[in-house]
Amino acid sequence: MEELQQPILDYFTALGFEEIPIEEGLTALSFEESPEGEYALITNEDGGLPQSLTDPLMLACYTAEGAFQWSTGFKNADQFRDIWSTGQTYAEKLQAAQRHREELMGSSRSEK
Repeated sequence: MEELQQPILDYFTALGFEEIPIEEGLTALSFEESPEGEYALITNEDGGLPQSLTDPLMLACYTAEGAFQWSTGFKNADQFRDIWSTGQTYAEKLQAAQRHREELMGSSRSEK
């Protein structure tokens, strides 16, 4: 497994994420308010660690027990940062990501 490039790790660490092991030697970028609470993971579109700040990203949210709740995509790390940073608290950050998700879903419906 390749180590995450330091500039990418630094970028997401500044946003409150940390690299954590998830399963069988795989790692992800995780944001959690507390060890007992919900958490969010950032991955690339293939479910792996981002290899570039310019590639599309996925944000997936899970319950404290690890059950998947919802996910949304971002065209790149800067778009994610701009949306994620609008919230002050974890709840506000998730709300901003959910608004982004709703906007994406609305625009994909109107394209059909």
